[in-house]
Amino acid sequence: MRSQDLFINGQRVSREATAEVRSPWDGQLVGTYAMGGTEDATAAVTAAHHALAEGLPPHRRAEVLGAAARLVGERAEEFARLLLLEAGKPITAARGEVQRAITTLQLSADEARRLPSESVQMDAFPSGDGMFAFTVAEPLGVVAAITPFNFPLNLVAHKIGPALAAGCPVVLKPSERTPLTAGLLVEVLADAGLPAGWLNLVTGDPAQIVKAWQEDERVAVVSFTGSAAVGWQIKAGSPHKHHILELGSNTAMVVDADADLDRAVAAAVASGYGFSGQACVSLQRLYVHEDVVDDVVAKLGAAVAALAVGDPADENTVVGPLISGQATERVTEWVQGAVSEGARVVAGGALREGVLEPTVVTDVRADSALLCSEVFGPVVTVVPVKDVAAAIAAANDSRFGLNTAIFTNDLTNALQYAKKAEAGSVLVNVAPAFRADHMPYRGVKESGHGREGVKYAVASLVAEKLVILAA
Repeated sequence: MRSQDLFINGQRVSREATAEVRSPWDGQLVGTYAMGGTEDATAAVTAAHHALAEGLPPHRRAEVLGAAARLVGERAEEFARLLLLEAGKPITAARGEVQRAITTLQLSADEARRLPSESVQMDAFPSGDGMFAFTVAEPLGVVAAITPFNFPLNLVAHKIGPALAAGCPVVLKPSERTPLTAGLLVEVLADAGLPAGWLNLVTGDPAQIVKAWQEDERVAVVSFTGSAAVGWQIKAGSPHKHHILELGSNTAMVVDADADLDRAVAAAVASGYGFSGQACVSLQRLYVHEDVVDDVVAKLGAAVAALAVGDPADENTVVGPLISGQATERVTEWVQGAVSEGARVVAGGALREGVLEPTVVTDVRADSALLCSEVFGPVVTVVPVKDVAAAIAAANDSRFGLNTAIFTNDLTNALQYAKKAEAGSVLVNVAPAFRADHMPYRGVKESGHGREGVKYAVASLVAEKLVILAA
C-alpha cells in the first residue's frame, strides 16, 4: 500500500486529512493520499514562481527528462502494477502505457535541446538595412496541469514533459481517482535531478485547488485533460490565461462499401473496447454503408463476444472494470434506455462479475445518449448509411470533434472525408483511437482548445522574443 504526501518545493508535505484509493476491480485498498487545500495550492505556485525566476538551462532540462525516462524504464513493472491497481487497467495495456510515457519523456528531452528560434532577414526591406535579428524562445510561465484518471501516467507525462522542456515550472493536480501513479512519476523526476520548485504535486479537493490556480496571476497556463464541461468552465473562469484543453468526444468511424471489412472490424474492436472504452478517442459511433452493414454487425458481434472480460491482472483480459460503480451504472442505464426505445443489443450488455461486457448496439434513435453524448464505456453503436456523403453528415452531427476515421479503398471518398470531416485528426484505414505521442493532437468544437503532442505543446508554451541588432 502506498501512502502519498503532497510534494511542494522539493519537500514531502503531510496532511492530517487523507483519502483512500481503492481498486475498481475488487475494492482493495491501494493507498492513501494527502488532502491539500487552497493554501497548499498557493504555496505550490510560489515555489514554481521562484523556480521560474531562477531558471534552468535547456541542457539541464534535457538531462533531467532523459534521466527520468531511463528511471521509469527501470521501474516499468512497478508503474504497470500501480496502473493496474488504481485504474483497473488490464496489465498488458498498463505496460503499453508505461512504454508510451517513456517515449513521451524522451521526446521532451529531445525538444528541450531544439527550442524554436529563427533568424529574421531584416534587410529584406530598406528600413532594415544594417540590422540583424533573431528570435529567442522564452517560457510563458508557471503551468497548472490538471489530469484525468484514464491515462494516469502518460497524460501526466504529456503535461510535465513539454512544460519542463519549455522551461515552465509545473503545479500538478492529478485525478483524485488515480493520484498515486502521478505521485510516483513526481518522485522519479526528483530522483532524476529536477531542482526544487520545478514540479509540485497538490492533491485534495479539486474545486479548491483549481480555483486557487485560476485566480493566481502567477499561473500563466492551465493545461487540462478531462470532460468538455469541466474544461470549458476552467477556461471561462480564467480568461486571461493561456489554455491547453484536451477534452472529450463521441468518436465516429465510417466503413465504406469497398472497405476491407476484417481490417475495419479489428480497428473497431481495438478502438471501442480497449481499456473498456475509457479514452477520449474511444470509438462510439460506427457508420457503415448499408450494403455491408449486416456483414459488419455479424463480424463485430463475433469479435466482441470473443474478448476476454474480467480481472485486469489476467494477461489475456481486454475489457476490465470501469473506473467506478457509478460509471458502470450510468453506462448500463444508457444501454437499457436505448433498448427501451427500440434499440437491439447484438452482443454484450450484461454485467459479468461487476464488469460491463463489451457491447454492440443497433437500431438506436438519433437522439439517444449512446450517439449524442460521450459514453466512456465499452459500447459501440452501429448505424447504416447510404453513402459517404451521408456518413459525413452523420459523423459531423456532433458537438465534439477529436479523432475520426474512414475505412475505404476509394481514394476519392477518402479525400472527401478528410476534407469535410469536422475533427482535429482524420485517419484513413487507421483505427480512430490511434495516437502517437509525437504527432500533433487537438480537438475542434467542444473537444478542445490548443494542441498537444510533445513538439507542438512545447511550441505553445514558449513566446518568441525578437532581438534586433543594429550594425
